[in-house]
Amino acid sequence: MSTKESKSLQFNEVSWKASYLGEQVILLECPKDTPIEIIHRSVRIIEAELQNGLKDIVPAYHSIAIFGECSIEDLQERLSGKSSKATHEKQFRKTIKLPICYELGLDLDRVSKHTGLSVEDIIDMHLKGTYRSVFIGFTPGFIYADGLNPQIACPRLENPRQKIPNGSVGIAGNQTGIYSLASPGGWNIIGRTPKKIFDVSNDPPMLIDVGMSYKFFRITKEEFEAWEK
Repeated sequence: MSTKESKSLQFNEVSWKASYLGEQVILLECPKDTPIEIIHRSVRIIEAELQNGLKDIVPAYHSIAIFGECSIEDLQERLSGKSSKATHEKQFRKTIKLPICYELGLDLDRVSKHTGLSVEDIIDMHLKGTYRSVFIGFTPGFIYADGLNPQIACPRLENPRQKIPNGSVGIAGNQTGIYSLASPGGWNIIGRTPKKIFDVSNDPPMLIDVGMSYKFFRITKEEFEAWEK
């Protein structure tokens, strides 16, 4: 097997370029104009077809990394001609409701100054949004999501913080995300949720997987502290 080897793979109405990234990782790359919904549905097909042979799968904006004991030839045999089915999407039809405390928003004033909107207008726009997890990265369970109202988009901090509390909800450009774990970060923190987004004691450990949607409802700081207990 050569890590430089690449082959074409056709499934889910997309022509993928398949290549090796080491002995147990295969990278599938799709055309840049492929809708993210197609990538997410393709992930479900791969999960259904590979099952026990799959160790992990990592989608991004234009690719899918497959970790497991399989070859490109295996993928060609199992995936060629496969297309999305409704059964692959059932668990992603519901929208998860998450509590958020805006009193813990470290950068609401910064976003207000950048956008020219009042803090309450920013909160109102944020609460009206429905967000979709596009991919997971940076730290385990960190959610990169779309659906942000462009009126409250805001550039990253010039000087990232050394530690962001877990559950922090941030904005970076036109993306929004949730810090699943305490970590360094440069996103504008507009609030915090007490819900655990990533917990290794749960099965699955991630509350929100790629392709899943979520909305927020507002809670007070007192309610946040009570929720944490």
